[in-house]
Amino acid sequence: MKKAFTMLELIFVITIMGIIGTVGANVLSIMYENYISSAVNNQMQSQTELAMQQISNRMSSRIKDSVIAANDLGFNGLSDARDDVNYTRVEWIGYDNDSWLGDAASTAPAWSGFIDVDAHNVARLSSPGSDFTANGRIDTNIQALSDSDITDAAIFFIGTNTDVQNDYGWNGSAYNINDTAMHPVAAAPNTDEIIPAGYTFFGVDVYEQYKLAWTAYAIGIDPNNDNLYLYYDYQPWQGDSYNDNNTKQVLLMEHVSTIKAQAIGDVIKLQICVDNNISGTITSDELYSICKEKVIF
Repeated sequence: MKKAFTMLELIFVITIMGIIGTVGANVLSIMYENYISSAVNNQMQSQTELAMQQISNRMSSRIKDSVIAANDLGFNGLSDARDDVNYTRVEWIGYDNDSWLGDAASTAPAWSGFIDVDAHNVARLSSPGSDFTANGRIDTNIQALSDSDITDAAIFFIGTNTDVQNDYGWNGSAYNINDTAMHPVAAAPNTDEIIPAGYTFFGVDVYEQYKLAWTAYAIGIDPNNDNLYLYYDYQPWQGDSYNDNNTKQVLLMEHVSTIKAQAIGDVIKLQICVDNNISGTITSDELYSICKEKVIF
């Protein structure tokens, strides 16, 4: 006599297998969705953190009173930015931290940041330990990082009372006068001399400490593709703008939905929000988005 499954047994087994298959498929689907969510979130977290760090590295070397929130209609100092205005970029003057830290040829700063107030006159300032000559250490560093040179640079005296609307060039005005915060300089005949470009230091309040700047920076979202860019190598004190043809730009992150900056005293709180449409990620029907904040001193 041959043994076989009864019809009832077969129906019972098929029913159990169907239940297991349904539950298993749901479990696999949930695991897959969790994997997608984790992968996208991790990539977004790492890319946003990298973008934040690149911005922080440059913004930490800012002339603090120079930071503005701007759009195509105008600008305000970041501390005076209005909540009801849609600002599309943040701009600031960055001092030359690269030359100030020195270089491979010398551990000493290329510009010392100090003025010998007893030796200055209206035609030049003395900055002991600095190298303001054409093709000197400052000039070499600037040329390595940009299409600019020492003749595009300006100095800013620490302690100067400033007006963000008029003292940095954000209004598109080129400066060759001595009554603004940024003082354009020329290549010096002697190493430690700061020579004014097109004016003298007559009537200027000269302070013991200064910062040297050769570029402004801007961060903004391109409305054509929602990409976040860093702009540099432009000089507002010469009438330059962030969107001039010779201004350089670097892609920081793709598909950024929001960028906000808030001034809290001398500290800046920066926020970047991004969605999941980032090149190279695993795609999904669901929308993933994150916002990350960073405090910049």
